[in-house]
Amino acid sequence: MRPRILIAEPGDFSPVALAALRQQADVELREVPPAGLAEAGREFDALWFRLAHRIDRTFLDARGRCRVVATPVTGIDHIDIDACRSAGVKVVSLKGETEFLKEVRATAELTLGLALALLRHIPAASASVAAGEWARDRFRGHELYRKTAGIVGVGRLGTIVAGYLEALGMSVVGYDVRPDFPPGLRRAPTLQALLNESDLVSVHVSLEASTRNLLGAEAFAAMKPGAVLVNTSRGGVVDEAAMLAALASGRLGGAALDVLTGEPGIDARHPVVAESKRRTNLLVLPHLGGNTHESFEKTELFLAGKVLEALR
Repeated sequence: MRPRILIAEPGDFSPVALAALRQQADVELREVPPAGLAEAGREFDALWFRLAHRIDRTFLDARGRCRVVATPVTGIDHIDIDACRSAGVKVVSLKGETEFLKEVRATAELTLGLALALLRHIPAASASVAAGEWARDRFRGHELYRKTAGIVGVGRLGTIVAGYLEALGMSVVGYDVRPDFPPGLRRAPTLQALLNESDLVSVHVSLEASTRNLLGAEAFAAMKPGAVLVNTSRGGVVDEAAMLAALASGRLGGAALDVLTGEPGIDARHPVVAESKRRTNLLVLPHLGGNTHESFEKTELFLAGKVLEALR
């Protein structure tokens, strides 16, 4: 009997990946609300989703038929890995797929875009023109050239971003506890040392117990006055209350965030979203990092092969 796969977040799903899956499985594309995930787990052998669902013990206890969960992302903090292992459920993701992911650069490109948007006041200036103004001098910004960029986490994405920033004439320093530090990149001995000298701090670590609130009150106090922060990793890496306090005090010159704690359940009441309405130096995006047509097609086709292998 052919296995059954449910694509629970089917928007813009790659036709090429879908065709590959349908060669060996029966595939249904259907939007599933979080409350309906357990029922889906009783009907399908594999559930495929992006970031809208959490896999925890509640789901695993009720799942029934499901033996594979697939998510085409590298950060899998929305999945209880230990509980899946205990339940015999295979987790298929992009985590650790280093060679393949060298060709997936959407998040690295967005990091650069966020830095430029923040330092050049691009969203506020555009809104001003749309309102009928032409206030050029109000939006005088800052350049990246000959400034120092600090990369917190120099895995695949951090290394790519470091290369982009070096190409723009920045001096780049990295911090990571990993032993395989990229050759050619200057290494800060401590996180505090990196923060002390960086005009731009870009975060690229996965969310784990050791990195939760990695950038807290102590880290913001160590930052070079007026430095700016870009976070395209995970919201929980930054203590958002401490970040807002640093913005209010002027210690932090600005922040551009693609991720927030609590996503995807974010609305206007979230403290960071509320503050972004009052500040032009606080930009927030709805986790657009890997959200490009090219990225989706590459990653979904790659993951399709891994899902079929797991089901076999």
